[in-house]
Amino acid sequence: MTSSLVQRLASGAPLGDPPAVVDVHGSAPPNPPEQLQVQFVGLSFEEAYAEAEAFVTAVAEELRACGHPGLRGSRVLDFGCGWGRISRLLLSEVPPQQLFAVDVDGEMTALVNVSLPGINAMTVPVTPPTVLRDASMDVVVAFSVFSHLSRAAHEAWARELARVVRPGGIVAITVLGEEFIDLVEGAQQLVRRGAADDFAASMATVFADVPAARAGFRADRLQFGATGGGGVRTEDYYGWAAVPRRFVERVWGDNGMEVVRWRPSGELFSQGLVVLVRSGDDAAARAVRRARRAVRHRAEVAVERLRRRAPAPLVAVARRFRGAPGTGTGTADQL
Repeated sequence: MTSSLVQRLASGAPLGDPPAVVDVHGSAPPNPPEQLQVQFVGLSFEEAYAEAEAFVTAVAEELRACGHPGLRGSRVLDFGCGWGRISRLLLSEVPPQQLFAVDVDGEMTALVNVSLPGINAMTVPVTPPTVLRDASMDVVVAFSVFSHLSRAAHEAWARELARVVRPGGIVAITVLGEEFIDLVEGAQQLVRRGAADDFAASMATVFADVPAARAGFRADRLQFGATGGGGVRTEDYYGWAAVPRRFVERVWGDNGMEVVRWRPSGELFSQGLVVLVRSGDDAAARAVRRARRAVRHRAEVAVERLRRRAPAPLVAVARRFRGAPGTGTGTADQL
């Protein structure tokens, strides 16, 4: 006598031909419903993929600039993959067996496994660690993930991603800057005038005290508005986050990651692109990185004070000083 479980499993309808491993060059994978696409990324179809292509293209360019071998042949982690928008673009360069797509939402990873057969899609816990091995990834990408995480969640996942990327490997994330606080302030003004649509009304609630949020951001503290995102994306860790550069440099730097490129919001897409490289993990190297960040930060603060006090001609000189190689205050990609 067989068990009811065995009988139930045996009664399942047999498949026809097994699904073929995804090949985006041969045929387009099926897309999720438009409503679901918009729910997760605010866009759908061509607009959604155009933004994803801009991100993946920028990452590929930054890999070349860093002397990295590139996406082709790398083991790549799509962290916070959602319904697989970024993964679809990565598959133009990355073989399916080399692509790992993870998300905290089991429904999304199930969708990715069905629509992109052959890639390694898995559900991860809301808080790390994951089952991924140390130094197992060459490249990690996270589009519109850290723009939604609380300070504690950001710090925890920075540690985890630094753990899973190999020395010399690259992590590329996107963040929101002070312009997001401007957006919230503008939304609140629309609400006061009675001219807000649903989106503006929602944005107006992110920061109750905009001046305090702006002051906190300028003091290099991550500003988090707890809104939640439905399902497992609860408001204790998920919402909207404005992330200062200094915060990223400190948190990721303490985990062996060096910022090598920072492209601000609006330059490529609506969020800023941050590229980090995994460096050595010895105590001396970490101490050197902390010292370099401290020197650079003090110089940046001094220049900013000078800019606020100086007449216009001297302001121009200060701006040139900020970008001058060898001064300790240049942009990260010059270090």
